Amino acid sequence: MRRGALYVCLIACLLSWDILPAWASSPTPLYEPIYRIDTQKKVVALTFDDGPDAKYTPKILEVLHRNKVLATFFVLGSQVDKHPRVMQWIYKAGHEIGNHGYHHYDMNKLTEHEVYDDIKQGERSILKTTGILAQYYRPPGGVMTHDVMNAVQSSGYDIIHWSVDPRDWSLARTASVIAKSVKSNVSSGDIILFHDGGLNQRQTVAALQELITDLRSQGYRFVTVSQLLDAAK
Repeated sequence: MRRGALYVCLIACLLSWDILPAWASSPTPLYEPIYRIDTQKKVVALTFDDGPDAKYTPKILEVLHRNKVLATFFVLGSQVDKHPRVMQWIYKAGHEIGNHGYHHYDMNKLTEHEVYDDIKQGERSILKTTGILAQYYRPPGGVMTHDVMNAVQSSGYDIIHWSVDPRDWSLARTASVIAKSVKSNVSSGDIILFHDGGLNQRQTVAALQELITDLRSQGYRFVTVSQLLDAAK
């Protein structure tokens, strides 16, 4: 009788493990966010957050196309749903797409479950619009709590941060200041943070051409995040 009860208990435990969501039983993450890579190759990755935006993303895409530059766009699912045609333009132009979640929540205030749901909601919007599953995730604000780390690991993403931040979202930053901030801090293997959604993206668009021209004159090549990581191998 005792042995039978033990078997029933064991089966119940196994079944409960099978139906638990990933976020509820995930171990402590064993990886760190990627900020940049160490390389002797003069390569950098341009990344854009918070889009797609109906006004500024097309302008940025035009500058990138004119200069034959590929970038990585960390998109918000809510923006993808609002502007699916712009999202498809990003994808068809050959740019890499990363997941920035669905909303732009304050990640410090979310539980692991809430972070997981936000990531997956963003994932569904990207998949529905482009047919692809993004490989990389960037948390809004770059916030890294234990709950965020666990939720991202459960979702199966690599976390991409940045090593150069010109703070182009600030209304006080002119195009000249944005470009100078990047040029004075950039080095081989850097991931540069820009925004195609927000309040001040007119200045980002204006800074982009100057920056591309200047860095190219110094021998830099512009690559996607995936291409940058390949350069470290």
